[in-house]
Amino acid sequence: MIGRILLILFVLLILLIFFVPYGVDAGYEQGLAFLRIKAGPLHLQLWPKKPPTERQLARKRKKQAKAEAKKKAAEAKKESENKAKSADSAPQGTHETITVKEKTKWDLDMILALVKMGMHAIRRFFRSFTIDFFKLHYTLAGNDPYNVAMQYGQACAAVEELPALCGRVIRVRRSDIALGCDFVENKPAIQVRLVLTVQLFKLVHMAVAFLVEYIAWKIKSRREKKAAASMERKDDNGRQPDQ
Repeated sequence: MIGRILLILFVLLILLIFFVPYGVDAGYEQGLAFLRIKAGPLHLQLWPKKPPTERQLARKRKKQAKAEAKKKAAEAKKESENKAKSADSAPQGTHETITVKEKTKWDLDMILALVKMGMHAIRRFFRSFTIDFFKLHYTLAGNDPYNVAMQYGQACAAVEELPALCGRVIRVRRSDIALGCDFVENKPAIQVRLVLTVQLFKLVHMAVAFLVEYIAWKIKSRREKKAAASMERKDDNGRQPDQ
């Protein structure tokens, strides 16, 4: 009974690891850059780093002192072992063996097939990720109102094409894109944020799909080579070879 419960818990843990979304939350807002990593509901801020407490600093100093003591002890032990080995060692002959591996023959069909499979894998790789939230607030500004207006028009044209372009490559769930003009300020202002997530089972699915596609191509290639060799023997002998 306990074994079944442990097995069920193990399976649930594996499913949790493979289906929980992992990702990053990065951006630049209100003049500050930030970077966080996330695993399901858990978030860890990497930048800007929070100032360490006195307790954390004391633990760090204690760990550093222990590490230095272990390093010195290991160096002293290694030095004593080297001295003992140098006193007892005698020159010995060495015999080297050289193994020659058969090189893989690269032909045009193989290169084209690998390029095609690589393109499929790259498309699946990007489709495995999901942009949960994308924010872009950009306010144009400058000394010349005419140039600001021209830049605003160009930016609007680019932003109109951005969602469709991103949607072809990667999934975008929610976006917040806004453009503006400020004829008073001299410097433009920008706020951007990107929340990107991925689930491990999607990456595993991508790898399995690439492997299946490669094996199918390998089997097809071998069959075509055998058929070509059989036809060549038939042309040379004028008859089908005996089975």
